[in-house]
Amino acid sequence: MIDSIVFYPLDSMSLEPGLNVIACELPSVLYKFVQGLRGEDDDVVLVECDKEVLAAKKVLFVGDCAGVLDYDALFQKAAVKKLNDGFNPEELSRLLLLQTEIKSIIQEEIWRENLPLSILDEADIKSMIAMAKPRVDTSSLGSLYDKIQLVVDTAGALAEGRMLVMLHITQYCDNGQLLYLHRELLRHHMQLLDLECCDKKVLLTEGRSRISMEIMFSSHRTFRILQGYRFQMPVRSKT
Repeated sequence: MIDSIVFYPLDSMSLEPGLNVIACELPSVLYKFVQGLRGEDDDVVLVECDKEVLAAKKVLFVGDCAGVLDYDALFQKAAVKKLNDGFNPEELSRLLLLQTEIKSIIQEEIWRENLPLSILDEADIKSMIAMAKPRVDTSSLGSLYDKIQLVVDTAGALAEGRMLVMLHITQYCDNGQLLYLHRELLRHHMQLLDLECCDKKVLLTEGRSRISMEIMFSSHRTFRILQGYRFQMPVRSKT
């Protein structure tokens, strides 16, 4: 799990399990964050267990859920792995027999047509699963919040270990919905980073559990951290 994020030349910002929010006043800063979390800007650095880690390996970038989401592109690889790891020996044996039969039929067609083709002999259960094209069930989607919740629920069901990154969800969800997402993320031992473009502070509490909020005002180059609220604001330079 990501412990902190550094956006040079700013101070390191701690991240915690559950929902985290970083808000940027300037769209240009938000864009830099997005590029960094896509692995396209070296000024954004992720830290895990005191070591720098690559966004490409540690981040699942979802983006703005108000747009078109390709759930299968996001989760099909994880779904295939989850299914492959879950089969018991009897089920694996049945799948291997089916795969052998399918290959035999294809090989006979190759010989009949005298084609310069060959088939790999190795067993590949993952290719069998991928052939079945398991898809995320989106039939129950009715609202924008449903789309966001489905991302979190699917990632949790598939034991997704990467940090989810979304855009603007505090603008799309009310407090109760945000707290529900936070609880679900904690239940699945997951982490979600929401990036916002705004200049206001957001604070949600639930007992002793507080959603981690980083509000960054980026009008100036000099910053100081106000302890207690994970809250950053500019220090005006003297003229």
